[in-house]
Amino acid sequence: MKTSDIRLVQTRLATLGLYTGPIDGDRTASTDAAILAGLPKLGVALPQDWQAMSEKRRAVAFLQAMAQSEGIEPGPIDGWWGPQTEFATSALAQKLATGTVPTWRDITPSAANPNGWPVESAMVAFYGPHGQPNAPFPPPPLVKVPSPWTFRLAWNLNQTRNFLWAHQKCAASLGRVLSAIHTHYGEASLRDLSLDVFSGDYIARIKKGSASTWSMHSWGVAYDFDDTHNQLTWGADRARFAQPDYIPWWQIWEAEGWVSLGRSRNFDWMHVQAARLP
Repeated sequence: MKTSDIRLVQTRLATLGLYTGPIDGDRTASTDAAILAGLPKLGVALPQDWQAMSEKRRAVAFLQAMAQSEGIEPGPIDGWWGPQTEFATSALAQKLATGTVPTWRDITPSAANPNGWPVESAMVAFYGPHGQPNAPFPPPPLVKVPSPWTFRLAWNLNQTRNFLWAHQKCAASLGRVLSAIHTHYGEASLRDLSLDVFSGDYIARIKKGSASTWSMHSWGVAYDFDDTHNQLTWGADRARFAQPDYIPWWQIWEAEGWVSLGRSRNFDWMHVQAARLP
C-alpha cells in the first residue's frame, strides 16, 4: 500500500469518529486499532477470519471494503493486494475526489496519425513483408532503438535490456515516444508503475486466436509491456494500464499515431502498435 492509500483509510476512519491522528499516510498502531474497530462499520460482508488477519491485511481489507461500499468492485475482501484491488483503490480515490468513476467508455483515444501509419489490412503495402518464423533478419528491416531507461524482461525480471527492435519506418517515432515518456515519468516512477517491464517486441507469429492473420509483432511495429498485470482478456476493471497514472503514457504514444488496443477496444492493455485499426 502506498501512503496515498493509507491516507484514504485514515480519512474514512476519521469520518467514522474512530481516528483522531494526522492524515499522513503512516500506518501506526492508532491507525491499525481504528481499522480493527472500523471494518464492521462499512456495511459490507466480511470474511469470517477477518479478525485473525495481520494488521497489514486488515488495512488492505479496509480499502477493499471501502471500495465495495462506494459501488466499486474490488474482488474478494480478503486483505490480499492484487491488480483488482489496485484498480479499485485508484477508482475509489477518483470517486472521492471528483464524485465520479470514469469507465473505459469515457476514454477517447486521440485520432492523430502524424506518421501516416497504415490500417492493419495495408501492412504489406506500407511496411513490406512480415517476418517468418525461424528466419534471420531481415525481413523486416529492423533497427535497434536505444531506450533512455532500462527494461526488465517480464519472464525474468533479473535480466535487462536497454533497447527495442523496431521496423525502420517507425524507429524514429519510437525513439521520440521513449524520450517523451522518460522525461514525463522519470526513472523512479517508471519502475514504480512497472513501465520498465518489457514483454515483447519483434516476433514472427500468427495473431493469437487467428488461423491465418499475422500479428503486428511480425513487422516489428508492436510492443507489449507488463503482461502479468495487463493480461490479454482483461478489461479496464482489472488491467493496470487502464488506471489514471498511465494516461500520460498512452497520450504520448497516441500523439505519434500509435494505437492502444486497451484504450480502443478494452482488451490487451499491454499492447501498442504503429498500425491503425479498421
